[in-house]
Amino acid sequence: MPRQTLPNLRLHTFLLAAMLALAARAPAQDLRMATAAFPPSLGNPFTGVNQPSSELWLSIYDALTYLDWGKDAKPGLALTWENTAPTQWVFHLRPGVTFHSGKPFTADDVIGTLKLLKSPEGAGYLIAGETQNIVGFRALDPLTLEITTRVPDAILPKRLSVVMIVDPDRWQAVGRDGYAREPIGTGPYRLMNWGAGDKNAALEAFAGSWRRPVSVERLQYRVIIEHNARLQALISKQVDMATGLLVDDVADLQAQGLRTHVQPNPQVKSIALRNLQDGPHPLKDARVRQALNYAVDKDAIATLMMLGYVTPVGQGAPPGLTGHNPDVKPYPHDPGRARALLAEAGYPKGISLSFAVVTANATPDALIYQKMAQDLAEAGVKVELQSITFADYQSKYASGNWGTVDAFSQTWNNAAFQDPIRAVEYFSCLKPNPFFCDQDLVPAIQQVNAEIDLQKREGYLRALMARMHDVAPAIWITNAVYVTGYNEKLSRIDILPTGITFEKLQLIAP
Repeated sequence: MPRQTLPNLRLHTFLLAAMLALAARAPAQDLRMATAAFPPSLGNPFTGVNQPSSELWLSIYDALTYLDWGKDAKPGLALTWENTAPTQWVFHLRPGVTFHSGKPFTADDVIGTLKLLKSPEGAGYLIAGETQNIVGFRALDPLTLEITTRVPDAILPKRLSVVMIVDPDRWQAVGRDGYAREPIGTGPYRLMNWGAGDKNAALEAFAGSWRRPVSVERLQYRVIIEHNARLQALISKQVDMATGLLVDDVADLQAQGLRTHVQPNPQVKSIALRNLQDGPHPLKDARVRQALNYAVDKDAIATLMMLGYVTPVGQGAPPGLTGHNPDVKPYPHDPGRARALLAEAGYPKGISLSFAVVTANATPDALIYQKMAQDLAEAGVKVELQSITFADYQSKYASGNWGTVDAFSQTWNNAAFQDPIRAVEYFSCLKPNPFFCDQDLVPAIQQVNAEIDLQKREGYLRALMARMHDVAPAIWITNAVYVTGYNEKLSRIDILPTGITFEKLQLIAP
């Protein structure tokens, strides 16, 4: 065997070292994540705002603003903005931003996205409701946008945090379904494919993003619907992270050396009560709706079923959120008071109701709803629980077509804005295709929206929380938590109200 020369030895040594370095570094660039579901609309970001859909969309898209756990909107595709007149806002856009296709981002793309949401095609999307007050928009220059609203809106920058910006020219060229399958955004990751059966999506870092990922270069999504299977995938190291876990899992995961992140959030879990139904109906009487609140033992749900990670609530704004009224307490568990109110409303023999509930989420919802049904039965309210899929729920919620269902599971999604007014609007006559309406509340809601002075607005919100407590458009239950489990591969985890920011995750090379 011929003897190698010194230069050749150096070359081989260099190549070997490089190969070893790449081998050590490559695994740390990948993150394998298990989630309960993909959005039913895949890459169409206009159909919802909740996890886990929101964190996938936030990986692909940007909005003009985003929200952290503070009270103010933060710069996204817009760097600054000002309220130049009561119904006029000017947004100054971030320069140098490009779509995944390489197309430069300008004010025209924001205008095109808003036009889409205000068109007949977009009117049915949930996010279109955030633009209903917008009546005009124009580009003052390629990176300056003026938006005009019908009436003053103090939180327009927050509302726009859920409006993901698409490439309107491409949307028009390929259509809604084409865009959903091959989404193009400006976000930190671009979609490579949805995987077999749309259950194993692959995303890779987009080098041109202004949110360039710190560590995760490739993101592998696995849809594992069943909770125990998702948990076992994490324990057996088939995945590095699993979302949508239960509070019951925390101690078990920690005992096995895995890490958990339990993120309390300002969302409020509730049962929405429909008072917009034909003919006489018990839920049209506020006394009946109050009785349902007295009937449910929320303390037991919070302490026994949710292990103290949540607290009972009696208003749409939980503690720590803008507008929370500390004088408004949760309805106490009082079956006797519930029966008395039912009798006072003309139902001494009780009532029967049907609840449509979504149970495939992050908390033991099915058990909670069964517990609620038992509590309500003790107060003379017979409840039929109808389990529906999230996709079915989205369709019914957007259209308002609930059929004969009397009530349904509904989260007051305060996390989307870090502000309760959006959720309040959805439990009011102002929601497109409303399910609940009390005309007396509308002026108070409009007063909150129009007030720019933050101190005055806080006072108006607190007064509104007190009024809504008495009107009782829902059975309030508790605030919510989002449980994530992960392994030693991650050294840092960052979660916003709308989900995990994968671009900020820090991975450790094994």
